Amino acid sequence: MAAKPSSYSLISSTRFAIFSIVFICLILQVINSLPGITLNGLGIYPRSVQGLIGILCAPFLHGSWWHFASNMIPFIVLSLLICQYSVKRFYNVFIFTALVGGLLVWAFGRSSFHVGLSGVIYGLWGFILCYGVVRRSFKSIIIAIAVAVLYSGFIWGVLPQRFHVSFESHLFGALSGFFLGYKLAKSDRLKGV
Repeated sequence: MAAKPSSYSLISSTRFAIFSIVFICLILQVINSLPGITLNGLGIYPRSVQGLIGILCAPFLHGSWWHFASNMIPFIVLSLLICQYSVKRFYNVFIFTALVGGLLVWAFGRSSFHVGLSGVIYGLWGFILCYGVVRRSFKSIIIAIAVAVLYSGFIWGVLPQRFHVSFESHLFGALSGFFLGYKLAKSDRLKGV
């Protein structure tokens, strides 16, 4: 029988998973801040062939240091909460919401460059809320309640409010998170996990 991973190795793998993404965002923001360099052209530009690369790049790019900083704390908090299920679950949610949410922004978003981690953040948020409601285990409900209290204001982010904010990334990130949360909660209930 295989030994269960120790608490220390679980904490280490969780830290690595989250902070490697934060580090990539930080390095790209430093590069993006250098004179004469603009990486945000690698963001999602809807319905253009060149804009498809943005589905992979956009979550790691930010429009300003304020944009970068305002995304990091909710990303870390929500990621840590999903890692309470497993680090593998975190990677699955991150990748799914980045790809599916990004593809939906590419298909339906405004003609503008869309960058930032907020689409994934909304995906993490949507996943946690939907998973808790559908799974209905004690742990999933407690995590969902914590997120509902901490980030209740996120509901307004899916509505068009400010021109320079990609509400489309928020909306499609949240929808992809809800979808995955529903599917995995149903699957976990059937398995009794």
